This record gives sequence, C-alpha cells and structure tokens, in this order.
Amino acid sequence: MSPRQILLRAKAAGLTVLALTDHNASAHVALAQRIGQELGIQVIPGLEVASREEVHLLVYFTEIKALAEFQEWVDRNLPEETNSPEFFGYQLIYNDQDDVVGCDERLRQVGTGLGIEEIIAHTHRLGGAVVPAHVFRKRYSLMSQLGFIDAAAAFDAVEIARPEWVKGNYHLGQRVEGYPAVTGSDAHFLEDVGRLQMALERSASGIHDLIRSVKDLV
Repeated sequence: MSPRQILLRAKAAGLTVLALTDHNASAHVALAQRIGQELGIQVIPGLEVASREEVHLLVYFTEIKALAEFQEWVDRNLPEETNSPEFFGYQLIYNDQDDVVGCDERLRQVGTGLGIEEIIAHTHRLGGAVVPAHVFRKRYSLMSQLGFIDAAAAFDAVEIARPEWVKGNYHLGQRVEGYPAVTGSDAHFLEDVGRLQMALERSASGIHDLIRSVKDLV
C-alpha cells in the first residue's frame, strides 16, 4: 500500500485523522502528511515499535522531527540484518506519484533491543505518547508476552484490536487498568482502511489533544 492509496482510501471512508504506524519504520510518514494536507486529512506522525520483550507499542508524536529522532534511535537498536522478502515481503518506498523509488533492505519485522520502560521514557522525552498495541492479542501484546497490563506504567492509552473491540462491546470513554481504551482499523490491506473508526464530537489538533478528548469521555 502506498501512502497516496492509503490517504485516498481514508478520504473515501470519511476519515479526517489517521496515524501511519509501520513496524519499526516511518519512511512514509512525511510524504503521507503532505498528501494528507492535499486531501484535508491530518496524519499523526508515528510508528509501531517492537520492544525487547516482543511487545508492540504504538508511539505517536506531534512533530515529524521528533519522530525522525526516535526512528534513528530505533535503527541503532535493531539487529544488523537484511530483510527476507520471501518471509516478510518487499519493503517498498514510494514517492508522491505512487512510483516505487527504493526498497528498505533492513530487517524490521523483529524486536529491537529496547525495553518497554526505555521506550516509554524516550517517547515522553521527545514529547510523544505511548499506546500498547492490541493488548489482548495472542501474539506480540502485553498479555501474550507479560501476562498483565501494568497499571503503574506510564502508558497514555491502550489499544484494543478491532475484533476484541467489537466482540467485547467496548466504547470510547472506557478504561482498561486505568488507561483510556482506543481502537482503529490496524489496516494491513487497503480495503481495511477506515473499517473501524473512533468518532469524537470535536476535532483533535494532535495526538495529545486526541487522547485528552478520549479521557474526557469518562
């Protein structure tokens, strides 16, 4: 999926805000923001980082500069290995015309050498927010890897995967271990973009404003 394809699909689905969070990667975020401006969609800078414990964490920032600094930190803590396209697919890089202009050869579908607490602290130092991904999933989640959600950790919210959100009848304003519960499409295929949306009464001006709005629903 190219950034332009994703944003066009999001526009058709009626989205006004989205986050592009690739696994340990953020090469397309700046491009997605530029396309989003054309289409009237706010793109929140972020990525999905895999911790040393193999827990997936969504990290979001208010500025692309902070994301770039975080990406450099992630890259320094990834294994120095090459991607295996036969297992993980080609990590194509697109331009704004949907042309393939490169391929990321770094192995990114693995855990970094960074612990959960390190990731939380560094993200907050850069002014970002940390949201554990799909916390009840049977792989790469807090529950699968650690067996619990630490109510004393400094998470900003927790994400419930789409199937669990629907099956469990979750709603915005609900809390899990004291954290605001959020959800989203978690789209790995174009047709899933916008399949599940969070609707707020007022528009959010960034990730922190969005989380505050969710907290205010309690």
